[in-house]
Amino acid sequence: MVIGLLIVAIILFATDKFSVDLITVGLLIILTSLGILTPAEAFRGFGSDFIIMLASIFVVGASMQKAGVLEIIGDRFIKIPRKRIRWLPTYIMSTVSFTSAFMNNTAVTAMYVAPVVSICRKLRLSPSKMLMPVAFASILGGTCTVIGTSTNIAVNAYLGKHGYPV
Repeated sequence: MVIGLLIVAIILFATDKFSVDLITVGLLIILTSLGILTPAEAFRGFGSDFIIMLASIFVVGASMQKAGVLEIIGDRFIKIPRKRIRWLPTYIMSTVSFTSAFMNNTAVTAMYVAPVVSICRKLRLSPSKMLMPVAFASILGGTCTVIGTSTNIAVNAYLGKHGYPV
């Protein structure tokens, strides 16, 4: 039964007809209804410090985007004089890596894609020349702190749970 549900989930994820969260919650409800999971097991993960921290980071990222913080940063990059345009990737990477040190690197990358593409269009540059450095800077910044990547958060939670100093 579980393998069948897993195959259905993969097909639904691949077809993209429903949102990922809807599919996931639906599968959780089905697994609980069939008795494969107890309600306590089904919802145990939602109380995890790890999940709460990740959700909070995504909320902060969405708030920054809605508040227009990224537009302000993008406008500052646009004002870079043409003769210093070769330093634009360095400026963008520095900003992205700094932000990524304090937020989830996946969320930071997603947040910066639109402003960077917009900058590239305005300056008539190829977006690929800027987006790859954005991805690498996000990964680099995320490894600097515990909250920068979900892997670091998960390892930190595991170590704390098993009595290691964190």
